[in-house]
Amino acid sequence: MRVQVNRTYFFVANMLDRIDGRTDLTEGEEVRVVNLPGCPKANTMNHCHVQRLDGSWGGLVHCNSLHTRAEYIAWLREKIAEKEATVTA
Repeated sequence: MRVQVNRTYFFVANMLDRIDGRTDLTEGEEVRVVNLPGCPKANTMNHCHVQRLDGSWGGLVHCNSLHTRAEYIAWLREKIAEKEATVTA
């Protein structure tokens, strides 16, 4: 997935960010993609720098860990359905 600078996304860590995380973001946190001076631009080697909406530093994350609002809502619905299936079983 390619991300766009200054857009907001929801963070859901993929396997790479879980194993070698360069961030302290929590699952579902909304972040903004930024380009920092002197650093590689967003999407270079499928990574980008993010900051929280309050302006604090978010870290370096894999682009596949960032999801649009619609993708995040669909992911949440899947998780709820899985949880309900295990409760009723």
